[in-house]
Amino acid sequence: MARRAGWVAGAIAGAALLAVPASRGARSLMMTRRAVATFVAILAAADDQDLDAIRPLCTDRYLRARPPAPSPGGGVVGFPRGIHQNFQAWREGAEVWLCPTDRVGPVYRFSFEGGACRFDGLVGLLRPGGRVERATGPAGELF
Repeated sequence: MARRAGWVAGAIAGAALLAVPASRGARSLMMTRRAVATFVAILAAADDQDLDAIRPLCTDRYLRARPPAPSPGGGVVGFPRGIHQNFQAWREGAEVWLCPTDRVGPVYRFSFEGGACRFDGLVGLLRPGGRVERATGPAGELF
């Protein structure tokens, strides 16, 4: 009986060790999916030039720095208007980064604020080989 109890305890410990990475992977996938859903909502709102729909999808920091404004050519200034079917999205620390193009193009940051995933602006450009070249502002600060 003691031998069986030892096996059960070992099985429980092994299951617990496997559950931690699995739960991290599930959480990462969930966060990435929330960022993609936010991105799709932004695309729809930008195409309609619906500034009231865009504001709750953005972080407070982004709205203070760059209030949304309609673009004369359609859409909203500073917001993407399309996504490629082979887009890329990945976790980068506590954020999710998304490149809406096939392999090379802009990379946008999504942060979690107030229990929601929100657009936080441009990170930089995805270059060949998967390297992200960080964007800087006029004063040299990172976006």
